[in-house]
Amino acid sequence: MSETAIDTSGMSAECALAQRPGYKDLHRSCRQTEDVPLPHGGGILLMSKCTCAHHPYNQPKNVPSGQQPQAV
Repeated sequence: MSETAIDTSGMSAECALAQRPGYKDLHRSCRQTEDVPLPHGGGILLMSKCTCAHHPYNQPKNVPSGQQPQAV
């Protein structure tokens, strides 16, 4: 049995666990939806937002047919 490996290193704990069968509903429990800067940290993040594709901010924008989305 071969499964595709998913990089969960940038995901919240809830979304990382939601990648496993039977835990999909945990995506709704994710609260890591914004970057949290370290106070007076000069741009250093205390916690970054979740990178799970389930969140709307990680969904690809509508791209006209025949074009590839721009890499950021």
